[in-house]
Amino acid sequence: MMTEEPAAAMIRETHDVLRGAMDVGVADSVIPPAMARKLDDSLFVFSGFKTAQELKEASSMLRKADGSVKPFSEFYKQVRAVDDTYNVHYLEAEYNFAISSSQMAASWAEVEAGGDRYELQYRTAGDSHVRAEHRPLNGITLPPDDPFWQKYYPPNGWNCRCTVRQVRKGKFRSSDPEKAMELGDKATDTPKQKIFRFNPGIDRQLFPPHHPYYKLSKDAAEEVDSVVYEVSGQRERDDDRMEEMMAELPDNLTPQEKRAICENNIELEKALGITKGRPMTVEEADKQNANPRLGEHQGYGINCQTCVPTYLLRSRGFDITAKPNKPGSLLAYLSNGTKAWEVWKNPDGTQATYVSVTEWLESKNYKIMTEKRWLEFFDETCKEVGIYGLSIGWKGKGGHMTVLQRFPDGELRYIEPQYDNSQGSGRENININYLAIRGAAKQHKCRGIMRLDNKLFNPAFVEIFDK
Repeated sequence: MMTEEPAAAMIRETHDVLRGAMDVGVADSVIPPAMARKLDDSLFVFSGFKTAQELKEASSMLRKADGSVKPFSEFYKQVRAVDDTYNVHYLEAEYNFAISSSQMAASWAEVEAGGDRYELQYRTAGDSHVRAEHRPLNGITLPPDDPFWQKYYPPNGWNCRCTVRQVRKGKFRSSDPEKAMELGDKATDTPKQKIFRFNPGIDRQLFPPHHPYYKLSKDAAEEVDSVVYEVSGQRERDDDRMEEMMAELPDNLTPQEKRAICENNIELEKALGITKGRPMTVEEADKQNANPRLGEHQGYGINCQTCVPTYLLRSRGFDITAKPNKPGSLLAYLSNGTKAWEVWKNPDGTQATYVSVTEWLESKNYKIMTEKRWLEFFDETCKEVGIYGLSIGWKGKGGHMTVLQRFPDGELRYIEPQYDNSQGSGRENININYLAIRGAAKQHKCRGIMRLDNKLFNPAFVEIFDK
């Protein structure tokens, strides 16, 4: 039923109505093109699932309780009632919500552009029509990266008129984060209210991710996704992007690796909500561009597990930077043992593996690493042209994750994405020999090398990046 043209036409018509609402909502704002595309895609998905639910409900009315077919007049009357419910009453509320949600998505784009220069303050409409549960949220003032805004950035219900304003730091007293979260939970504590715990700007979708429309069986949901993929023109756009990106990739990759990387790029564009640009040169990807805020916060000096994939993805054209390592963050998780390697997959989607230092020692019948053996390990493991991730334990204690890159002319260079060690930086002495000298004689099993430029980055870990 969903694959037939009438269903596709319903999806398009519903999308067009909601897209009109989105256009009204962002009329006075400058919204990044990548975000606009993502929001529009979300409207197609929402329209697809709405259509599926409507058709499912209508088809259930074809027969009586005893299994016999209803008279046409009775069936027609009931179907018209379903149509009226979905395409008049529901659609009116959805239209208004799409206006508010797109306005707030646009305001979040301004927040992202402004960074942490301002705090955010929750504001109700301030009149007698404000809902009792929303009144306590008025005046909540917190920094943009507080988890509160991930769940309670307006709109927080159908026809919600709440908004958020950027305010100068220090102008208002900052709210207690835990108290604010409690108030947010209380304001949306019923099942129907809980679906609004999302941020349209962060999630890049205008309707709640857990809206009842999405409650379909796995097979039915996959059918809707497939139809929406065609109806929205996404397949055609993805094919064009694939062709464009395939031509950008270097010849040291196989055709299979190129295709897998391009598909991964499209996934990452969707997950990050940005559009990949042209591949960056070493200079553009390096020279501390992966970690430009080093020194601003202690976390930017212990975030090497993020700096490495940041450098790799920058080389592919993603204009991203590394987030700081903070307690409880996903990066903190990746900082433990072998977990740092979990972000990488092989072109076939399986978990990528690294060349362990300890296993390499055993294969050579060596007992310990020496300066000479480190250089041998680097050269032998990084033979092919490409970008490699290195995890190394230092003499004394501690360790580091960084980048080795083999160039077409045969040079193997230590590129430090956490800080600048390029020519002219004043840190040129921090080179391959430096690594060999500082590397400990005995290494933990998590230490090793993996070629990265022919690997895929797992989109589940994109929150370790700033964009």
